Amino acid sequence: MSEDAVMIVEARVVGGRDRLEDTSVPVEAGVHPLGTLLQALVREELAAFDRRQREQSMLRVLTPADLVRGVETGRYAAEARQRQQAPTFEDAWARAREAFEDDLYVVFLDEHQVESLDEPVLVADDTRLRLVRLVALAGG
Repeated sequence: MSEDAVMIVEARVVGGRDRLEDTSVPVEAGVHPLGTLLQALVREELAAFDRRQREQSMLRVLTPADLVRGVETGRYAAEARQRQQAPTFEDAWARAREAFEDDLYVVFLDEHQVESLDEPVLVADDTRLRLVRLVALAGG
């Protein structure tokens, strides 16, 4: 029986000033191809997107437009906001895979660069997966 591990995912943008929030992704401890770990990350990100959408639908803040409408109608209420639709897992995974294959980001597991989605990597508790997004130079 395998035990669960928590993989810490760090996302960085080369030259970016903002530090992106780290994500914890539960995975089974052991050896996995990089692609399997990235699929787990995609699933986690889709679930987080869905949680944020539900939270936003619960929190209703009056906007300036809501206040103007309230003055005109006598009824103050937040306008219904349309919930954004998340992509399917298949679409999100296809985009992530294509971006990796097109070298739009590189992946490091702990301090080792992983260059293939099929490359086997060892995951233990607190393994750090670092995604570094590369930005093209102007005119390059």
